Amino acid sequence: MYNQLINYRDELKTNSTALDQYIDIRLENDKAYKNMIGDRKRIFLEYEKSFEKLKFKERDKIVKLRDSFNEKHELYLRFDASNYDGNISDTLFNRLMEIDFYRIKTRFQNKYLLIHGCI
Repeated sequence: MYNQLINYRDELKTNSTALDQYIDIRLENDKAYKNMIGDRKRIFLEYEKSFEKLKFKERDKIVKLRDSFNEKHELYLRFDASNYDGNISDTLFNRLMEIDFYRIKTRFQNKYLLIHGCI
C-alpha cells in the first residue's frame, strides 16, 4: 500500500510540475496573462512555503492549513478524515499530506492559473 501511495504522489507531482512549467513559460511570454494571474501565483507560492514549513511537524496544523486553503479558494476537494488519525505512522501521514498538497495544487492551477481552452 505504501508503494501505491508513493506512485500516486509521484504522478500528482509530475502533473503539477508540468503545469508549473507551462504556466511559467506563459508568464514569460505573455504580459496580459502575467497581469491576470500574477497575484494568484503568489498566493499559491505562499501556501506552498507554509506547507513546506509544516510538512513534518504538527499534524493538526498541517491539516488546518490544507482545509483552510481548500475552503478559502473554493477548491471543493474532499479529504478522508482518517488521513490524520493518530493511529497511522508519521511516514504514512506525511505521504497522505503530500498527496493532498498535490491534489490542492493541481486543482488551484486548473481553476486559477490556467486560461481554459488554451491547452
